[in-house]
Amino acid sequence: MNRYEFEDLISDYIENSLSLSKRKEFENYLTEDPEAQSLVDHVHSTMDQLRNIQQVKVSDRFNERLMSRIKNEKLPHRLKPVSGQKTFMGFTPVYASLMTGLTIALLFVSMQLFSPDMDTSTSQNQFYANDPVPTLSSPATPRVNPKPQDLAEAEEDSLDENSANLPKKDYTKRIHLVND
Repeated sequence: MNRYEFEDLISDYIENSLSLSKRKEFENYLTEDPEAQSLVDHVHSTMDQLRNIQQVKVSDRFNERLMSRIKNEKLPHRLKPVSGQKTFMGFTPVYASLMTGLTIALLFVSMQLFSPDMDTSTSQNQFYANDPVPTLSSPATPRVNPKPQDLAEAEEDSLDENSANLPKKDYTKRIHLVND
């Protein structure tokens, strides 16, 4: 007998409704497992407590009303608020707040998507956006002369060559066009 079979048979054992073979198998399991006896004792005390609970008297039509209420609960819920609960346009206060927040978030995202040219950037972003963008083909790009401490106080810079002093190379004899 495994643990699950044992637990299923506890109430039958307490009520003496097990067959003789099942009862012997159950009692063998009780002697093998010390926790099993405490579980049987606990279930037995719980069943005794349930038997000693004072019975509650109900009205004559209790069962009829209970069954009709169960039927109504099984039906799909209608979007009716609980009686006495305040609503705003059919929403409870919590759902109205959530819906308002979602609507504002949707409006903000749609404004960003459909009108990106609106000025919503900060002054720091505007500073960078208004700077001229240097390009490689721009001859008017100012040359920055680094300070000596930036170059670890080097006396000469290998990159500081004057491009005007370099001789121009003639590539006319090396380049062959397709139709030549």
